[in-house]
Amino acid sequence: MTTTTTTITLPVADPDGIAVGGSGSGTRDRRIFGDRMSAARARIAGWLFAHWRSLALLTLILVACGLVHGINLDGWPGRINDDEGTYAAQAYAMQYRGQIAHYTYWYDHPFGGWLFIAVYTTVTNAFERAPSAVTAARECMLVVHLVSCALLYLLARRLAFRRVFAGLAVLLFSLAPLAVWYQRLAFLDNIAVLWVLAALVCAASPRRSVGSAIASGIFMAFAFWSKETSLMLLPGVYLLLRANRDPRNWRFVRGNFLGFLTAICGIYLLYAVAKNELFEGADHVSLIRAIKWQLLERTASGSLLQAGSGTQGMAGLWLHLDPYLLGAGVLAAVPALCVRRLRMVAALLLIQVVFMFRDGYMPYAYVTAMLPFAALCSAGMLDVTLPRATRGPQAVRSSFFRGAAGPTPGIIRGSNAAARRRRLAAARTTRVAVVVCVVILGLVALPGRWAPTLRTALTADDSGPSRDAARWYIENVPNGHTVVTDDNIWTDLVIAGKKPDPIWFYKLDLDPAVRGKLKNGWQDVDYFVLGTLMPSTLHDLPLVAEGLQHSVVVKSFGSDGQITIRKVIKPGCSAEVAASPGC
Repeated sequence: MTTTTTTITLPVADPDGIAVGGSGSGTRDRRIFGDRMSAARARIAGWLFAHWRSLALLTLILVACGLVHGINLDGWPGRINDDEGTYAAQAYAMQYRGQIAHYTYWYDHPFGGWLFIAVYTTVTNAFERAPSAVTAARECMLVVHLVSCALLYLLARRLAFRRVFAGLAVLLFSLAPLAVWYQRLAFLDNIAVLWVLAALVCAASPRRSVGSAIASGIFMAFAFWSKETSLMLLPGVYLLLRANRDPRNWRFVRGNFLGFLTAICGIYLLYAVAKNELFEGADHVSLIRAIKWQLLERTASGSLLQAGSGTQGMAGLWLHLDPYLLGAGVLAAVPALCVRRLRMVAALLLIQVVFMFRDGYMPYAYVTAMLPFAALCSAGMLDVTLPRATRGPQAVRSSFFRGAAGPTPGIIRGSNAAARRRRLAAARTTRVAVVVCVVILGLVALPGRWAPTLRTALTADDSGPSRDAARWYIENVPNGHTVVTDDNIWTDLVIAGKKPDPIWFYKLDLDPAVRGKLKNGWQDVDYFVLGTLMPSTLHDLPLVAEGLQHSVVVKSFGSDGQITIRKVIKPGCSAEVAASPGC
């Protein structure tokens, strides 16, 4: 007789009392996952509870800043600088043509800035949706500005600003007329400022970890890729990282910061090497050639102290728009050098001011990188001057400042009741004096200068002539005509399908590829759609100047002929018949 033995395997309990094997394993996994989710929810809830005041304040500030910068963002300022159109056109070329630029890329700036714009326009379909290409790029600047505001608030808090003064710094940075003017413009400098602020936030991290240093180095490299001049602020970022260091890991922090920064910036050099465009040559562009032009051959704007210089004129424009933000920031930066938590911010502002005294080229958007530090210095000195009302120990936000600044004037210690009352009375007097000064300054600044300018910013449509000129040309001039225009209109004509492709007016003289297509120079051009060009610009562009001399105005836009559409008079034709197809 055969005996059959059946073996039954029972689940074995683990130390936690959960069966291993069979359906018990799935139960354990679900419990672990549930525990982790509960812990994550608890951490998030705890973080929100700890920071709800800052989140509420920052939300209100961002809404206000978003409204001021978003309403009429395309109308004011007008199309005052065709750099906006250039970056919009380059972003369009990246998105639709798979090229770094709409013409031959020549290393004027690294291409990370307009890549950022191209990412925005791709995600939001902005070029097809917005009334003009520059409008699409300005929408991107609104996003950049709001993120910069949030980073500035976080940086201020990590520099131990009280909430109200961190909020004040953001409001100064965003609502000053000078800030509204420059931060609405589609400039690479605004993108670079965002990355610099992100690098500073990481450098001031209370964790003081290697990861924070890596992030700081990466963000600073992104700032370089957006605008190479942002490396002027690199010493300040490094010194802030060093001042906030933990001696136990400083060696690794420093190495990782510099390593990631150098590696990412070095990709730009490797790109030029891979394209065989590092050194100068007769048949290609060159990175070294571009650097030589930027540093040695570009026409200098003169020193700030030189009467009638371009730099002095630029500073006059800034102060005309708003004398308060920069003036207060520079004045506050001098005593801020003596305050440990403000020292680096003040140095970053004063470094840029000192550079204005050299005899070099002054970019139009140079002031953009000064604005956040001017706001931080102004609000920071108020935070330092106005004593705290609390009597208990100060809860400092960042370990960077712990034990460095000593007791705050508003923190009263000691057992002598009379002395305590005198100190409290002195603190109250100081607070009242500071508040009175701030209120007086606000009453002078807001109604006198800020309010009228901000009203103009919200209502004026100074960009209308440029949009109207592009629309008129698209609707009234058929394909088959060669048009030379500025970059603010170039992309709009391309999007409208105008053939042949319009020509950016600089390229008519300066690009061999364009000159090769127009064998007869200006005589092969049919229309010019341009604003008024400076005599110095016409001197450097003889083909453009000669073409404009042999043209008549077909249509003008703006009260003073801000933009004109001109028909070129072909040789053998007269002005009276210039509009005919043959001429």
